[in-house]
Amino acid sequence: MDRGIYFDQDNRVRILDVDKFKASQALQDNCAKFVSNMQQLHDSVAKYVAAIDQQVERIEYEKLKAVGLRNRVAAMQEERRHKQQELQQQLNEKQEELDRLLIEEQSLQKVRTTQESTTAKLLDASSTGMF
Repeated sequence: MDRGIYFDQDNRVRILDVDKFKASQALQDNCAKFVSNMQQLHDSVAKYVAAIDQQVERIEYEKLKAVGLRNRVAAMQEERRHKQQELQQQLNEKQEELDRLLIEEQSLQKVRTTQESTTAKLLDASSTGMF
């Protein structure tokens, strides 16, 4: 490497050759631009990650809401099934009571018919003087 003192076009004293100084200056400018671009990229990535995190939070909230709704629907279906069973049991009990009352009515009708027949025979017998 050549050592010495150099002068640039403005007649300033330089330790580096003018071409090497310009190359060094260009490298420094390019490095500054690169660092600036990297900072912009970092800022953009940070904004993107923040936006993604916000979307993740919204998605998680909606998932929890959907799970809650699904659980509520399942509970409503179970409640509806239970209510249907209760109503079916009440219907069966009422049907049994109706059947029992119909049988009782038929029995009472027979008793009534028998009593009316007996009463009619007694009236006929008393009017004909059999007693």
